[in-house]
Amino acid sequence: MGISRASIYYKRHEPVNRSRISEYVEEQIIELSKERITYGYRRIWAMLRNSGIRINAKTVYKVMKRHSLTLKRNEHKGRKSKKDLTKPKGPNELWEMDITYISTKKEGMLYLFNIKDCFTKEWIAYLLTRTCNRRDAVKALEEAYIEAYPNGKVEGLVLRTDNGPQFRTSSFKEAVKILGMKQEYIEKSTPEDYGDIESFHGTIKADYIWPYEYEDYEEVEKAIKEAYKDYNTVRPHSTIGYLPSKEFKRRWEEDEKSREKYEEKINRKVRISVS
Repeated sequence: MGISRASIYYKRHEPVNRSRISEYVEEQIIELSKERITYGYRRIWAMLRNSGIRINAKTVYKVMKRHSLTLKRNEHKGRKSKKDLTKPKGPNELWEMDITYISTKKEGMLYLFNIKDCFTKEWIAYLLTRTCNRRDAVKALEEAYIEAYPNGKVEGLVLRTDNGPQFRTSSFKEAVKILGMKQEYIEKSTPEDYGDIESFHGTIKADYIWPYEYEDYEEVEKAIKEAYKDYNTVRPHSTIGYLPSKEFKRRWEEDEKSREKYEEKINRKVRISVS
């Protein structure tokens, strides 16, 4: 036939320059990656999945890598194992509370008190203040109580804090008791025991605070209000199946199959860690 076997072999293995996904989906990946500059490929994949786009996570990675949109891997070295502290098995069993700081051009430092549910990953409540005292700590806790318990009945909730002076005052301890909670302190120099809220503060700073410069309290207040909504209703969380925290909580409370599936996942992790 005048055609060599080598020529046929070469043509069979010649790479096909054809995308497996539509241009629309690829554009969505690129736009999301540029909009959410702190997100890795798994979280971008989760946002696409949660919006109804069916796509493989590896395909998202390839597109992001091709457009130089992937993040460097974080290495967590020297982490210590957690001590015998409360381990939640459902919503509103363990909250963590802490303070982070936001710099402004005109007003200097502002203080953001945050309370987070360690099981659902929900950002329960916050308080942005110009001061950082015991009254602010009590008010922030009261905001969380109102948000999570509109009927006013608290059962079995532990509030974990560090040893900051705001959390060790008699007025704060009394507020915890009146609201029906139990306070749990981490030991000094053990931030790994405070991992949920520490990780949370790193996330909100990287995603919502550090990319911008704020003039004053009003600008920060507006940004935190938007961040609060986005974090709870849009942002996928890796430890809860890449779902937003509000959606995970809804499924846990309303969908028995989803709850059983997640419980089995947790039990499997426990079995692996013990063996």
